[in-house]
Amino acid sequence: MLLSPTTFDIIRFGTGIILFAGCFYLIKQRLESKKKTVISIIAGIIGFSAVQFTCSKIYLIDKDLVYEQFYLIGSTKQQLGNGKTISVSSSRWDRANIVNKSEFKLILEEIIYTDNVNNVSANGDYEIVPYSSLEVFLPTNEITYFFEDNIPDAVEVRGESSKKQYWLRLESEAGNNE
Repeated sequence: MLLSPTTFDIIRFGTGIILFAGCFYLIKQRLESKKKTVISIIAGIIGFSAVQFTCSKIYLIDKDLVYEQFYLIGSTKQQLGNGKTISVSSSRWDRANIVNKSEFKLILEEIIYTDNVNNVSANGDYEIVPYSSLEVFLPTNEITYFFEDNIPDAVEVRGESSKKQYWLRLESEAGNNE
């Protein structure tokens, strides 16, 4: 099932409120059995974690290089630009699926900012061939820049030694930012 980021945030927020309200109610009522209270709290935490951590982000890139981002729970079928249909499944919260429905080869580039200097990492690049899907490890679960966006030369790194951001671009856009 595909969920828009707004819908996912509403579900996540609502689940959190229900969890904490239920726990507060159970503790306030001082149920006769401490076991029931502990089991209820554990079940609530597991339920909240299931919503939070069992989905992954999916980016759909159409033939005109227009992108949409969703959260994926379970699996979905996507028709690619060449008529082929693929099935994409969610795995972990720190993974993202990129579905390339276009005829263009795409590159997901990892950009590491350190001490306000732009260092582009060659080891963090992923190639997404035309009419395909690729699951990638994204610790931030977010692609920051798309296609012709100009990536900044520097970003503020607060309290960290470095900051990673990701740029999804056409293969031919390499070096356009310099």
